[in-house]
Amino acid sequence: MGYHIDTGLILEKLKESSECPLCEIKKIVEEQFLHEFLNDAVMEDNTRISVGKKGFCERHFDMLFSRPNKLSVALQINTRIDKVKDLFAPTKSVGKAKKIADKIDDSLSTCVICDFVQESMVKYYKTIAQMFVREKDFYKLLISCKGFCMHHYAELLRYSSYAGFGAKSYLELLSDTQQRNFDRLQKELKEFCDKHDYRNALKPLGNAQTALPRTRTKVYGAKSE
Repeated sequence: MGYHIDTGLILEKLKESSECPLCEIKKIVEEQFLHEFLNDAVMEDNTRISVGKKGFCERHFDMLFSRPNKLSVALQINTRIDKVKDLFAPTKSVGKAKKIADKIDDSLSTCVICDFVQESMVKYYKTIAQMFVREKDFYKLLISCKGFCMHHYAELLRYSSYAGFGAKSYLELLSDTQQRNFDRLQKELKEFCDKHDYRNALKPLGNAQTALPRTRTKVYGAKSE
């Protein structure tokens, strides 16, 4: 299952006023894979093998189950159950029981959709670094955006080497953008807190009114559905 990196999507989301453009891109990527796993991918042998091997995390199972095509979910989770039910074989050994318990925990820590989404997002991290060097005015978009959530900022740092000879300038720009926007949010949070002083009861809140939910995005990433 492939995923084409759309540089137009990067440009589009950087122009928006989101606290993390990469969170918005991730939502789109995730939605694509959810759609595929409820439709064409169900009949692909490679996909069914991957589902059997890794299954779905709790979050992605719930997201699949919340949609109309329940048959696709049932077929795929049944494939997964076939692969894990050997873990329920009886044992009289306490030591072996602990090992089986670890294997059960491991089986709950894998998710085929998480892996596909992460694989696609890595391509976006790399592409953004490459665009910084290759696209003439791309740096202006990065400077003017509202920065990124902490997780996606860390990922951009992790793949900054893909900016090649421009990596140093790229890192400086990322740091400046991130620091400036955290300062902006802190100022808005202070305004929000100050508003609760009776002396500021008539003072308009402005952007500070949404400071808390936007800070949630900035620190933890955009809230999942």
